[in-house]
Amino acid sequence: MNSHIMYRHIYYLHKENIPALGEPCMIVSNHQNCANDPLNLLLGLENESHPFVIARGNVFSWHPLITKFFLWLGMLPAFRLAFDGEESLKNNEETIRVSGGKMLEGNRLIMYPEGGHQDKHWLGEFSYGYTRMAFQTAESDHFEHDIKILPCAHHYSNYFGLQADVMIQFGTPVSLQPYYELYKTKPRTAQREVNHLVREQIEQMMLDVRDLEHYQELDFLRESEYGEQYCRQQQLNPAYLPDKLQSDKKLVDAMASADESVYQEIKELKEAEQHAGVTEHDLQHRKGWGVILLSLLAQLCILPLWILSLYPNYIHYKFPKLFLKTDPMFENSWTFIIPVVVGIPFFFLLTVLICGLIWGLWWQSALWMLLAVYPGMLFSWYDYKWMQSTLHQLRLLCHKKQTEELQTKRKNLFEKLNTLLHK
Repeated sequence: MNSHIMYRHIYYLHKENIPALGEPCMIVSNHQNCANDPLNLLLGLENESHPFVIARGNVFSWHPLITKFFLWLGMLPAFRLAFDGEESLKNNEETIRVSGGKMLEGNRLIMYPEGGHQDKHWLGEFSYGYTRMAFQTAESDHFEHDIKILPCAHHYSNYFGLQADVMIQFGTPVSLQPYYELYKTKPRTAQREVNHLVREQIEQMMLDVRDLEHYQELDFLRESEYGEQYCRQQQLNPAYLPDKLQSDKKLVDAMASADESVYQEIKELKEAEQHAGVTEHDLQHRKGWGVILLSLLAQLCILPLWILSLYPNYIHYKFPKLFLKTDPMFENSWTFIIPVVVGIPFFFLLTVLICGLIWGLWWQSALWMLLAVYPGMLFSWYDYKWMQSTLHQLRLLCHKKQTEELQTKRKNLFEKLNTLLHK
């Protein structure tokens, strides 16, 4: 489900850099998308070993059954001063002991030193907890094993909704062995030097937008038609996420030479498109009346099938949003977790029970649910996106003056950017 329903493409780059099984290894990554990050990483390791993930400690206090479930999955708690209080920090010693033992047994340990997921394409500050854990593990083993830290980076084409692209890139392992002697006399210095090497690699593998003041404008620009044009000008393919990431990094760096007036124009274009209720994709791929009328007719014909596909997919997609008012970055994680753990089993049993008791269709309803659940998710999602696109195109045709003004704004802005960025 994760590889085919949640995402359109998943790219794993440089898996050859992963240390061999049996070598003590800690995988350290940026944190972009809540539970999706460790899930994608675990799937990329192909079950070669039993990986363990260090997760925020407060989730282990929800319910004893949930705690047991998390521990069974291979999650271990990390307690933080800002979230869990000073008294809870002593519990980290047990986590360090257990996780260190797992590493020495040859299991991979996954850590996110930012201490929480970000809400933008940028790298937050690192806590030294991971370097402390790695060196203490080596020390508990009398420095006999070489502990390796493997830098890793996640990048998403879109954090929200289904069928986005994601890439996980592995860097070059950082060996702790050359720092053992330094650690014995200056532990903090050894940790600082190792952290610098790890963080430097992760920064290079991800989109790290440091200009947070203009983040929204930069994010809009790289996802616009201009971002695609810029990518092609670099002889790269915008449909291939590793290429698009490389181009976006160059575009963000090049925009450092832009003055405030350029960012203001980008902001105005973004707001104008939002006010018009259209997207960059709609403006880039405008359709005529004939295509739109045929599209509306086709959607009308398959409307009953789409309504049927909403059960139970609409509930799966909308129900988690009721609990995500404060942190939308949880959205995709809960959209995935709740259907898999609760929703699909519950509605499968409910449907079979109702159809069996009322119409006697026990095995028929079970077979229908098994065959229809995943195709139904994709169909309902893509048909919904098709409906949205058709309505947007209809809006563009019905508001010609507003559309012409938008096109003029885009053309003038893109020409200005070409002059600025290609000097």
